[in-house]
Amino acid sequence: MHTQDAASGLALMGWVFTGLLLLVAVICFAAARGVIALNSVVGLRVPALTRSEDAWRSGHAAGQAPALVAFAVALVFSTLGLASPLAYWGTLAVFLGGLTWIVIRATNAANAA
Repeated sequence: MHTQDAASGLALMGWVFTGLLLLVAVICFAAARGVIALNSVVGLRVPALTRSEDAWRSGHAAGQAPALVAFAVALVFSTLGLASPLAYWGTLAVFLGGLTWIVIRATNAANAA
């Protein structure tokens, strides 16, 4: 029974991280288009992006592609996890690597704005 609990916890983790990457992608798209203006609640909370409205939009625009790629790859791993629960560890790795990639791209673009 313990192994089954661990597998369901791993599955939950995989799908939650996949969903979070989708949320980050949606936020990047909305903030890049000005739907989400510079604020202190929703968006990538990186100092370079909160410097100005232009930095906010540029940073989020730069984060769009990595966010979509990370979401797509995490979705593949989570789907594979339905057959082989070990694949959910791939989702975790993609989440961490994708978030790092998004923040680096967004910070670089915001600093250049």
